[in-house]
Order: sequence, then C-alpha cells, then structure tokens
Amino acid sequence: ILAEAEAVGKAPAVAQYLVGAKLQLRFPKLTVSNDRFAAGDIQTGRKGDFQIADTVFHVTVAPGAAVVEKCARNLRDAMRVYLLVPDNYLAGARQNAQMTAPDKVAVESIESFIANNIEELSLFSRGRVVGGLRRLLELYNERVGEIEQDRCLLIEIPPSLA
Repeated sequence: ILAEAEAVGKAPAVAQYLVGAKLQLRFPKLTVSNDRFAAGDIQTGRKGDFQIADTVFHVTVAPGAAVVEKCARNLRDAMRVYLLVPDNYLAGARQNAQMTAPDKVAVESIESFIANNIEELSLFSRGRVVGGLRRLLELYNERVGEIEQDRCLLIEIPPSLA
C-alpha cells in the first residue's frame, strides 16, 4: 500500500491515516485523533500525529532532523515517543534518534507496526488475518472520508479480502 501511495505522491498522507486506523482498531474504546494530513502539529496543538496516554506517535515517510527534534521536545515534556518510518528508512532513522536521544525513542517501521497489530488481533490465525486487514482498510477509508476532500486517498478494498 505504501509503495503504491509513494508512486502517486500520496505516501505521507496514506501512512498517517493507516497508523491512525491501526491505533483505532487496536484501541476501540479510546478516541484516536483524526486530523487532516496537512494540519501541522503546531496549528492543531498536537505533540505529534497521535497521542495515546503519555505516548506520542510521529509518522513520517521522510525522517529528518525536524522530526527527531520533535521527538526530543516530547521527551523533554516527559512523553514516551514512537517514530514510525517506512522500512527502507528504518536504519537511518534509528541512528538519528540514537544520536539525539540515546535509547529514548522507539523507532519502528510503519509496515511492522501495522502488520504486527493485525497479526495479534487476529490471534495469529491466517483465516482471521484477512478479516483484520479488511477491517483496517475499512477504518482507514472511514477516517479519510470523515475529513479529506481528496478521494484519491481512499483505498479500494480488493474482493479477495471479502
């Protein structure tokens, strides 16, 4: 999904909405914020893209110094921090986070963060994984549909996930 979104220049938004859907799927009784992708943290008063309890989640497909500095600010505010990046940027993002805040920022790939959650919620059953993935994509589309006018961000759910 991220590779296809990257090909059409939509990866940053798709990544953020996928993580939001994953968090909502995992924590159905909590309110998981759903801000427009283009809404910046400062304008919305957010500490990151998402916050669950005292943990802030930053989602980026282009990890650089600015996001690592946001992580450092969150740490100074006594928050726990997750930095979620595409798998192909994982090693570099971990090195940057380690240089800025040694052993303080959890850096994970977006792909693993989402896939592991689907596996766990599906009780590691192949038959249930298909339904879990379908529910993730349905939540993703619901969240995008609630706040975005750009319908290009919606994901067509393949019949194989029925």
